[in-house]
Amino acid sequence: MKKIGILSIIIMLMAITTAVQAEARAGGLPELQIDESIKDCGCPPCCPEPVVAPPPPPPPPPPEPTPAPVQERVVIKLNVQFDTDKAVVKEEYNDDIKRVADFMKEFPDTTAEIGGHTDNIASAEYNQNLSEERANSVRQYLIDKFGIDGSRLTAIGYGLTKPIAGNDTEEGRQQNRRVEAVMEATRTIYK
Repeated sequence: MKKIGILSIIIMLMAITTAVQAEARAGGLPELQIDESIKDCGCPPCCPEPVVAPPPPPPPPPPEPTPAPVQERVVIKLNVQFDTDKAVVKEEYNDDIKRVADFMKEFPDTTAEIGGHTDNIASAEYNQNLSEERANSVRQYLIDKFGIDGSRLTAIGYGLTKPIAGNDTEEGRQQNRRVEAVMEATRTIYK
């Protein structure tokens, strides 16, 4: 019995659908009208505007490359002048010698050869001894005043064998009465 009832309902629905379709084809159904008050009710639209996600932020910039270490050669020179026949370090050279001491403290593996020189006044033997005294005088100055380890300092006398100026003028002889030292070190820098 249930089957007959369900079958009857299906047949009725088919008949109604067919009748509505026939009337629509014949133009018999009224056109749907939307009341203006419904259009302007202020209600949100049936389908809201789609929300567009903001674009993702740009990727962070790549990190700066680590600079490669560069070995830099550092050189410091010392030139101390002496009076004729003297091996006493003048106070005016204190700052120059201090720069050498600071350099040696910054670079603790650095050693220094301190070379003493003379002009050509007096004998070669006398000048040899005087040049050694001058070199030792600067060496001892570095040890006593600035605490540099004496094992890092070598004093050598060259006598009158390595002039840097002519010995025929007082100015030239003054330039030759000197102690020189050149120290080199290498340090790592990052550019």
